[in-house]
Amino acid sequence: MSQVCYISGPRTYESYHDKNFLNKSFQIMNRTKLLHLASKGVRESASCIVVQKIGNGKLCNQNSHDYQLLFVKRHSNLKSWPGAMTFPGGVIDRLDMLKVKSFSQIYELPPLGFEKAPYSQLEQIYRETAVRELSEETAFPVTCDISHLIPWSIWQTPMSLKNRFNAIFYLMFINSKELNLIPQEGEIESIHWLSPSEALNDSTLTFAPPQINDIYKLSLFKSYNQLKKFAIHRNQKYKTIQTMPILVKFNDGVCAILSQDSFYQDALNLQLKDASQMVEVDATIEENSSGQMFLYRSGVSSIGNWYVLTNIEELEDGHRIPVMEMMSHE
Repeated sequence: MSQVCYISGPRTYESYHDKNFLNKSFQIMNRTKLLHLASKGVRESASCIVVQKIGNGKLCNQNSHDYQLLFVKRHSNLKSWPGAMTFPGGVIDRLDMLKVKSFSQIYELPPLGFEKAPYSQLEQIYRETAVRELSEETAFPVTCDISHLIPWSIWQTPMSLKNRFNAIFYLMFINSKELNLIPQEGEIESIHWLSPSEALNDSTLTFAPPQINDIYKLSLFKSYNQLKKFAIHRNQKYKTIQTMPILVKFNDGVCAILSQDSFYQDALNLQLKDASQMVEVDATIEENSSGQMFLYRSGVSSIGNWYVLTNIEELEDGHRIPVMEMMSHE
């Protein structure tokens, strides 16, 4: 089972950006060096988060959501996250990169209108990749206009890991219908439709970290219509900003520190000293967390459960994190 923990009460977007609280932790330094190291060896990719409405708006098994998400279980022989549950997606083809004269990594996407297609030729490649990979991995009958894909998140693999990706995740909303999906041979073991609550509460499933964080955000919205309305509004008003976690090994476990966390700047400075090695800190997770004004980090507990430790209720890109009762990350 996965958990969201709140420490010292949730903080909002306004308090996060209040000039009285803003400090050097949030003014990410060494920008030039960071961008150079962050882009080194990174493969560009894109994924589709397919959201399917269930029947006539009836709640699914866990009695909390009236929609399900499409997951694929990666083949056990793959090098990257074997056996993990992910959203369908894959890397951008090199030939596609040649379509754009000055291909460069996307770090953020500006607010976009839903019915129009004001995105760049560069972003179009990511959108086309997301749809192509969805079709290849699941035999999904893709007929949607790629302009109707809604940007949800951008994740870059931590610098200390070998296989690294810069991935844009797009939402695709579909009405309830029977689909004859087929796993891609050699790549995908099985295909699953799960509600956010089903995904988070099944301890037998393994998810890659970006998926776990995005599922948490999706789980806040109980209805298909509510989620779609929020996604459109967020996409129109806010940027979609790249997140690059810093992996930190504490005395009692490993945490992925996200950029909104007060400790991120210190962790980043340590990471820049040796980008290939995981940052190590001589303290427990609780000891380090107790000294931070803002917390946003995730990891695996001592019993093997994913958790998100945070006191920020709304992020600067318009995303929210679901409020749950206080729970220990142990």
